[in-house]
Amino acid sequence: MDRIAIISKWIKWLLLLLATLQLGSYLAVMTMGEYKDGIYFMSVDWWGFFSSYLSVDFEPSWQALGQHLYADGFNPGVILGSVEIIPYLFIYFFLFRLFSLYQNGQVFTSANFYCLTRIATVFFVWIVLSLFYPIVVAIFLHSTGLSSAVPGFFTIGSQEIKYALVGLIFYCIGWVMKHAAELQMEAKLTI
Repeated sequence: MDRIAIISKWIKWLLLLLATLQLGSYLAVMTMGEYKDGIYFMSVDWWGFFSSYLSVDFEPSWQALGQHLYADGFNPGVILGSVEIIPYLFIYFFLFRLFSLYQNGQVFTSANFYCLTRIATVFFVWIVLSLFYPIVVAIFLHSTGLSSAVPGFFTIGSQEIKYALVGLIFYCIGWVMKHAAELQMEAKLTI
């Protein structure tokens, strides 16, 4: 159990680092980067020792919408990129909570089931978001009169299938954890 607590602590720090890096790089690229060919990018030279390349690109289904938004004078990074980063932040949050439970020795509890199924739910909401957000953006721009040139896009690609698969895996692991918690409770009652 001590190993689980130690590893969980390190994973929590890694999750914080990843979330901070992802959010920080997104903000840096959106404020200081350039937009070209459907991608926001930024090169950073680290005092001549090495250089970094940061980019924010959109799912293939959103890339065409991003180009239309940019051509019509809008900032696709704010309109599309800010929405795309939200599911990542939810996943980081629920993973952090899950590994906090593990760190505290709570391996088979209903709280674990809750975290795992919430992660799965985020993936399924992400599918809906990925499919319908481009249409919502186009309808909003058309109905407010801000633009009539931005078309609505509806595409299903391999990314949505990956999200569905990962969501199903998290649901399955969550239900296994719930069943294990119930078995553990029954074992305690019979002793």
